[in-house]
Amino acid sequence: MVLYKLKITIRNARRNEVLSFAKLFGLSISFGVILFAVGYVFYETSFDKNVPGYDSIYRCLMQGKLENQDADFAVTSPEMAPAIVADIPEITEALRIFNRGTATITYNNLHFDGDQLFYADFNFFSFFSIPLTTNLDQPLAANNSVVIAESIAVKIFGASDKALGEKVNISGEDAVITGIFEDLPSNFHLQAKLIQSLQKSNPGEIGWGSQNYYTYFKTNRPDIPTEDLNYKLSKTVYTYYDVRIDGAAAQSLDDLKYTDELYVLFTCERLADIHFSKHKFDPAVTSSKMYVYGAVVLAILILLISSINFINLTLANISNRLKEVGIRKTTGAYNYHILTQFLYETAVFLVVGFILALVLYLLFQDPLERYLGINIFLSGKQLMKIFAVVFIGLLGFNLLVNFLPIAVFSKKNILALIKNEKPVRKRFSGINGFVFLQFVLSCLIILGSLFVQKQISFIVDKDRDYDSENIMMLNMWAMHPNTRKSFIQELKTSSAVKSVTTSDIYFGVDPGMNAAYFETMEDGNFFHTSVFPVDDAFLATFDLEMKEGRFFDKEQQSDYKAAVLNEAALKKYTGEASIVGKEVIVDGNFKVIGVVKDFNFRSLHHSIQPLVMTRIDNFGNVYVKIGANLTGEVIKFAESLWEKHNIEIPFQYTFHDDVFARHYIKDQQARKLLLILSIISISIACVGLYAISYFTIVRKTKEIGIRKVNGAAAFEVMSMLSFRFLAGVVMAFLLAIPVSWYAMNKWLENFAYKTTLSWWIFALAGLLALGIALLTVSWQSWKAASRNPVEALRYE
Repeated sequence: MVLYKLKITIRNARRNEVLSFAKLFGLSISFGVILFAVGYVFYETSFDKNVPGYDSIYRCLMQGKLENQDADFAVTSPEMAPAIVADIPEITEALRIFNRGTATITYNNLHFDGDQLFYADFNFFSFFSIPLTTNLDQPLAANNSVVIAESIAVKIFGASDKALGEKVNISGEDAVITGIFEDLPSNFHLQAKLIQSLQKSNPGEIGWGSQNYYTYFKTNRPDIPTEDLNYKLSKTVYTYYDVRIDGAAAQSLDDLKYTDELYVLFTCERLADIHFSKHKFDPAVTSSKMYVYGAVVLAILILLISSINFINLTLANISNRLKEVGIRKTTGAYNYHILTQFLYETAVFLVVGFILALVLYLLFQDPLERYLGINIFLSGKQLMKIFAVVFIGLLGFNLLVNFLPIAVFSKKNILALIKNEKPVRKRFSGINGFVFLQFVLSCLIILGSLFVQKQISFIVDKDRDYDSENIMMLNMWAMHPNTRKSFIQELKTSSAVKSVTTSDIYFGVDPGMNAAYFETMEDGNFFHTSVFPVDDAFLATFDLEMKEGRFFDKEQQSDYKAAVLNEAALKKYTGEASIVGKEVIVDGNFKVIGVVKDFNFRSLHHSIQPLVMTRIDNFGNVYVKIGANLTGEVIKFAESLWEKHNIEIPFQYTFHDDVFARHYIKDQQARKLLLILSIISISIACVGLYAISYFTIVRKTKEIGIRKVNGAAAFEVMSMLSFRFLAGVVMAFLLAIPVSWYAMNKWLENFAYKTTLSWWIFALAGLLALGIALLTVSWQSWKAASRNPVEALRYE
């Protein structure tokens, strides 16, 4: 019986090649997309869950309000870790990490990119259960010790077991390799390749006053409410730090607030929540739940589009086989036999479609990940699990949604089936309803894609109020200051170099926030600001505009104790007259000499915040302004100077626009993904529409012949055949407009600067949907309209 049903399935598939192709095309493409989306969601939600006891591990944060603005920092004081272990019974162990950024390794005069370098407490590896190979009880005991990742050891020494005890140079400092650790999993929130002792950062000398460390802790059980931990953490800190707040006497979190508008609490977040967090000064590999939710929603939309398409084609197939069903019933077949035959055919198409989807997934996974700029690292076991779950889910869902229309047809009266009495218009009314719903979903994806394209283009191309073109950036921190100074002076001699400037903080990353006061350290004069130390050439290099006063002058020695504010900082000043000449207190007293026009020193996800610029000279972040079309000349010149000064670290550079573009990687990924899904959804809908129009025109063959014999023009016949489909597309688009408008307004809330939902976007999307549908059905309509009416009248 099974072989008989399979034989019928193959015979009908070959007889209706257009319909079979449309079914398999929609199923394979949509199933492949769903597999990719499920793999992405599985990977994103697996971060840090491979750490044993992850549900009992937390990271400390600083959260609160500063001048009515939310404060949310991932950093804390180095003194916090020992204090909370000593004072909070539920905490059994703590760990501190200090981020040193990227580092370069030199061995036997060869230079290697060492990637991320962390200073950490000795228990770093045991805390996260990271496999470690070492000959010492404490491989991080000495300041000149370094523990390196296995991949780095293999790259430098050929094998990991050859690295132990070898001497290397880490960004200008000699070190001994005392351990090799297994590379951190890609779904671990920290991605370090080099670990050195935390004592290199002198945490004991820093004390409570500086917050530059990342503090983790373990609890003795996983079910402790975070509210209780937040209270105990804040109480402990304020017992030792900030005399204005009596931590020892506090009975609640409110007792630890300085005021409702000005307070910082020390809180915690679970290890598994870090990946989807969004804190300042966070070195973790993070993402947004918005993209995970977006992948789920888009996968559901594609599933619905493909399922509706499959139902449309199944109904079209059944309506073309009514006489076959009637004859089978006449010869003794029951409703059950008809139902199982069609469900069997459906299952066969679903299985074949899923097999094709697996092939497409395996073929295009790597190219698609490269195009989107994402990496989904899944083991073979995880992939098999995902394949099995997705297959069972898709098979069950599609059989369920196809059961009802198949069951309805299988119960029809024998005489009606044989005579095929039901009018074509009524027979296809259900199909038209599904086509309508399919195009509603497709229009939603088209509109969403166009809006995302417009918003991402807006923030990428928006004027940041300074000149960022042709600015080459060099990291020269590892260079001796005297060598760096000579290098910069010689670099300026090139006629292709317009100017050179340096800064303390890398221009392109979040410069952080500091407490500051105007004139006197009183509450009314307090404001929160970023501090950006730069030299006197910074204004000219980036073409900033002064609003008041002047910028730093290299001839003025007093400018080393001067400051230049931006307009956002000026707005915090409540005093009378000009701010120029007044003092600002931020890690020292500085005389304000000028106000610069606001510029976006952070990504456009954030509004412009207060900024205090102070003067430094000859610091490690170097910016070179290059003349138009002279980039290659300057790069060659800089490389020659690099060799001339025998600089041991490799010559590397980037451009300022590229640095800022990294802030929008996730947004660019969303733009590319939506574009792909728009093409896929429209393709599925169009193939389904083509098949439906094909079957509709086949059933109207005689009607078309009679119309032509009676004088109907080809254009009139085409209009008659196309109008019903195009009217449905227009109605679908009108229904999609309010839904997409609401969804995109919610998405735009993630941006400080946002584009407008222009009317022309809706018009363009409507024209696209209408044009694509017209092109899809017009070919079949033209063939039918131009056909010889004699052939049409002979058709049976």
